[in-house]
Amino acid sequence: MNKIIYATLISLSTLSASSFGCEPASMDWEGFYKTYDLNKNNAFELNEFLKVADFAPYPWPDDRQFQGKDKNIKLFKYLDENKDGKITEDELVKVYTLFPNPCADWPHKPKWKFW
Repeated sequence: MNKIIYATLISLSTLSASSFGCEPASMDWEGFYKTYDLNKNNAFELNEFLKVADFAPYPWPDDRQFQGKDKNIKLFKYLDENKDGKITEDELVKVYTLFPNPCADWPHKPKWKFW
């Protein structure tokens, strides 16, 4: 009886894991802060944000409003919601809304059937 229960639990856990197979990559936050937070205050001032080249593993947002010669300034102003001249972690996560959804083309239906 226990073998049947264990087999059922393993089967169900495998099915649930495969049904949520597309999991977008997270930014390398530790590396991002280490590279760009030069004064180590856990926030980004404009002079630090001007050096940001991308948001690895994501590229720079391709939205037209954040392109051009002053793209870092434009993105800084967009992310600095409270307009205090620095971007905190809570403000920085808003950048995720500017990236394309990596799971947009993920097939929603499995290619296999059990019944």
